[in-house]
Amino acid sequence: MQKMTIMAFIGNFAESIQMLTPQLHAIIAASVSIKSSQKLKKILEIILALGNYMNSSKRGAVYGFKLQSLDLLLETKSTDRKQTLLHYISNVVKEKYQHVSLFYNELHYVEKAAAVSLENVLLDVKELQRGLDLTKREYTMHDHNTMLKEFIQNNEGKLKKLQDDAKIAQDAFDDAVKYFGENPKTTPPSVFFPVFVRFVKAYKQAEEENELRKKQEQALMEKLMEQEALMEQQDQKSPSHKTKRQQQELIAELRRRQVKDNRHVYEGKDGAIEDIITDLRNQPYRRADAVRRSVRRRFDDQNLRSANGAEITM
Repeated sequence: MQKMTIMAFIGNFAESIQMLTPQLHAIIAASVSIKSSQKLKKILEIILALGNYMNSSKRGAVYGFKLQSLDLLLETKSTDRKQTLLHYISNVVKEKYQHVSLFYNELHYVEKAAAVSLENVLLDVKELQRGLDLTKREYTMHDHNTMLKEFIQNNEGKLKKLQDDAKIAQDAFDDAVKYFGENPKTTPPSVFFPVFVRFVKAYKQAEEENELRKKQEQALMEKLMEQEALMEQQDQKSPSHKTKRQQQELIAELRRRQVKDNRHVYEGKDGAIEDIITDLRNQPYRRADAVRRSVRRRFDDQNLRSANGAEITM
């Protein structure tokens, strides 16, 4: 029975190494890239700043958020239900933080890591060690067996390297999870990495939809210009009052639609959100209450100069 177990272990060893190594490397690459990405860090700072501003009237400042909260960016929508907060964030990043807009290019093997059960991989590595130990014991009792001798000599180093990779993967993953304020014991790779997979997918989709909306707005503007040019031509020919009135009504409608389509998901009083973004460009986001105090001071200065203020559109 023991010999059969050893033969099965030897026969499956190479395949096991080939299967486990890429999974460990995916965990290492994804963990390190997520933790070290400065562009991702800036994106999260922007999200935190906007979240603090939006909730400023309900609660005090917060200095972080659960990663699962990233999923909520798709649930916060504009009044016409056509845009989400993520669409707005994508626009802000493109307009004011162009250098971090492709943050997802710094994240490597995240999708592959999301499919890895690190716990099972580590158990498989331990199982390989037990198999090698059993093979060594068998060889000590039958030292004339050249097959066992060659297998041990050729593969002991490979297992040692796999074990080193397993230790690195475990440490890298734990460090990444703790870095984002989560608990490695309750947040396995199957929970941690999919958060970023979903966020990146949704962010890219928001980028594409923003670009499509921009093209549609451009087409609308071109249509408006065509109508204005046509109106000028017909005006020179003294068109009837009815035709002229219809054209004017069409142009007015197109303009109303243009203004509506250009509205942001959230527009802060006197450009409050824009003020927060400007502050972020100058220094990292640390204390949200300090940012809001700075914004309020600007509001007070502006209110002294003008009694008119825009209402917040939610």
